[in-house]
Amino acid sequence: MSFKDLIKGVVGAVAAGTTPTDPAEIARQDARSAAWQSALHHNAVPEFVSHRLRQTSVGLLPWVSTASPGDLLTLRTHGIRTLGMVAGNCWYHFGYSWTEGHRDGWRTAIARMQHEAALMGAHAIVEVRLATRQSTEADDRNSMDYSATGTAIAIAGMAAEQTPMVATVSQIEFARLIEAGILPIGLAVGAHYEWMSDPYGWADARQSYFNQELEVLASFQKRVRRSALDAMRSHARTQHGTGVLGRVQFTEMFREAGDREEPTQYLCRHIAFGTVIQHKKSNRESIRPRAVLMTRKSRTKSLEAAETII
Repeated sequence: MSFKDLIKGVVGAVAAGTTPTDPAEIARQDARSAAWQSALHHNAVPEFVSHRLRQTSVGLLPWVSTASPGDLLTLRTHGIRTLGMVAGNCWYHFGYSWTEGHRDGWRTAIARMQHEAALMGAHAIVEVRLATRQSTEADDRNSMDYSATGTAIAIAGMAAEQTPMVATVSQIEFARLIEAGILPIGLAVGAHYEWMSDPYGWADARQSYFNQELEVLASFQKRVRRSALDAMRSHARTQHGTGVLGRVQFTEMFREAGDREEPTQYLCRHIAFGTVIQHKKSNRESIRPRAVLMTRKSRTKSLEAAETII
């Protein structure tokens, strides 16, 4: 048998195994699907997921993490222990309002990620990443999958948290912020969606031969962006934050050509999110740096020098 035939055999075996034919396996998958539906209805996760998270948090199962080697050193320098990766998903349909649907989809996914982290005994989730995936069905463009992933961490000496903190920063940056008296407490999300009509066809200056700024579209985009940022600030205020760190922004603009009855329209949507922080000077010693072995002499026993630990 040639190597090519061997590969074909392996691929064929894998493909054949994608659709279960064993009645016991089919029943097992149906039971897992039913358990997921029941758990999501009660804003929870199935027992088999809870069991896996607990086993991972105490080291009985290997954990997966986005942490770098420098992040892992915070266990020695600041008592921050990596528990493992957590995630939350929400496939959400938005009908009358893309703006509210986007906001609610994100918040649901983040809340589910926090629930997984709480089951692991985490105090915070760091390096959180948000992603969306729109339906590929031509007749279902008003639904979207919202995904939030991050690394759950526990902090030595800190009281248990019912709702873990959420931050887009890395584990080592999280430690530096707390050392400086800045507490990352959550994520603020803002989104805005708006249509604009162009009955005279002047917005995109398609009939012009001059290089020029499209002032109408620029003003429209600025208004949409400002509304999304205002929504993000309002969300941060509900969390009693004093600022938003590491803000990420995303803008899309679409043109829908008109006809004799309907004018040309433009759709603009803007998304903004970032880590909500609180400035509390009393928290400067909440995570005390520890003395570590350095490759060079340093009088400062702080995290800034911890990157040179042997």
